[in-house]
Amino acid sequence: MNLELLNPFENEFPEVIEDCLEDGYACCCSPNRRGTLLAVGCLDGRVVIWDFDTRGIARVLKGHSHPISSVSWSRDGRKLLSASSDWTVKLWDVLSGNVDQTLQLESAALFCQIHPRDPNQYVVLPVMERPLLGNWKTGERTVLPHHTEEQKQDTKKQKMHVSAVSFNKKGDKIYTGDAKGFITIIDTKTLEIEHSFRVSGGSTIKSIQFSKSGKDFLLNSADRTLRAYDVDTLQHREFQDAVNKIQWKQCCFSCDGDFIIGGSAQKAEHNIYIWNRAFGRLVKILEGPKEGILDLVWHPLRPIIASISTSGVVYIWATNYTENWSAFAPDFTELQENEEYEEREDEFDIAEDEDDQGPGKKRKRVDEPGEVDIMTIDKVTAYSSGEEDELWFIPIVFDDASLPAPSPQAAAAYEGEGVAVPAPAPQ
Repeated sequence: MNLELLNPFENEFPEVIEDCLEDGYACCCSPNRRGTLLAVGCLDGRVVIWDFDTRGIARVLKGHSHPISSVSWSRDGRKLLSASSDWTVKLWDVLSGNVDQTLQLESAALFCQIHPRDPNQYVVLPVMERPLLGNWKTGERTVLPHHTEEQKQDTKKQKMHVSAVSFNKKGDKIYTGDAKGFITIIDTKTLEIEHSFRVSGGSTIKSIQFSKSGKDFLLNSADRTLRAYDVDTLQHREFQDAVNKIQWKQCCFSCDGDFIIGGSAQKAEHNIYIWNRAFGRLVKILEGPKEGILDLVWHPLRPIIASISTSGVVYIWATNYTENWSAFAPDFTELQENEEYEEREDEFDIAEDEDDQGPGKKRKRVDEPGEVDIMTIDKVTAYSSGEEDELWFIPIVFDDASLPAPSPQAAAAYEGEGVAVPAPAPQ
């Protein structure tokens, strides 16, 4: 995917279902930071990693025995964290497909997330318990504090169940939400509560999502309302379906933060609502098959949405592409229907320039060779940190014994160039 070749005038939000990804029963999904890989957690405990460009399976991670409830990528895309209802959380090496670490819990895990900057840190939300902040390198695990006004008055309520948790964009703060509508902001290093407030209505906080810039966060509450907050001022704007008053299954920001999407929790409809965040206006309702929504995410860089239906299928929503052949000849006009054209008598005659001394001089001047710079790499503005070492794609390793092994000359040619060379098959 070359971002420089994308149409800058295409629609800012998707319109139609472009493709479907089917392999098992999907439960949750998450793209890596570049949007080149999509991790899908399945009902049978597998984690299927799809190549988002080729729409093929790049890797299958097997290790859980129960459904996957959450998946999370590290910043460099080399590690993947998966939480399951089998009471375990596993850290995977994406390139090798092996399990690096396993965390055994006392209950099923609802949510997991890797620290945005440090792949060794993570946060896990078990069922009916407070979230845990852990470190794979040191082995430390700490229960996060969560205090509200009611808990300060009654110490017996210290076990109020946290329903949502998330790192902020930099990872220096942790946001938690509970069943009473309280949001608690915790410092990641000191684990001290910096601020706590209650959402209007006091309904259960179902999820917390941050924008790509980190300046806003989005709350999905059980009162059928989505609330977008400013991180600094905590001023918010509410989004809801004023007509049907439906519940929301999942919500998130667009890649540029200009739009907010919410997936309907109705079991018999696959509707995705898109609002303009600045004006609060509903701009589009995407209507899919007669199936409910389990999860949805917006592509990190492009106007693409991946949604999971209750049938376990991942639907890819994209803009409605229309062919424009006039781009190949800018001086031509694109016609909507056939028209009869009357040619001028001298329209296609070859007219030589009077300034040219010879008939082939002008053609020679146009065809003169020039220097082409193939060494300079232009920085893509969509990548905020393009110098980081990241895993963008998963190389294919042939394990078929009938395929010939690569020659030593081919292996030497590719050595050090970032291209995976398959090892010879065992005899």
